[in-house]
Amino acid sequence: MAKSLGGTNSFLAKRLRQARLNAGYSQQNIADALNMNRATYTYYETGKTSPDPVTLGKIARICGAPIEFFFEDEEDEFSSLLLTDRERCPKKPFPDPSKIGELASDEKKLIALLRASQDVSVEDTLEWIRRQLENHQTK
Repeated sequence: MAKSLGGTNSFLAKRLRQARLNAGYSQQNIADALNMNRATYTYYETGKTSPDPVTLGKIARICGAPIEFFFEDEEDEFSSLLLTDRERCPKKPFPDPSKIGELASDEKKLIALLRASQDVSVEDTLEWIRRQLENHQTK
């Protein structure tokens, strides 16, 4: 059961931060993908407020975390997913990235927006991007 029902949001707040760091996103990346102010998202991570269930589902999808990650369990099977501050994703993009955290900020925004959108498939988005690139090259 989520601790937020007991009056404290600290468990959920910590898990939101961990999911974001594991995915390599900044608070601004997540807020942009959710079309909200960064301060609103920051309140989620500090435990001042909690996201509604739909927003929590979107955050899970953006970060690539299972929804169960955000709920307390007696046997925490997700302890291997937790990062320390020293293990945070790098701030500078890698020349040959293998994780979202190693991408440039604008690339992270694209992926977060795509993951937040439930109305458009990845395949449709890729096809649209390909057409745009082809049109740009023929001009």
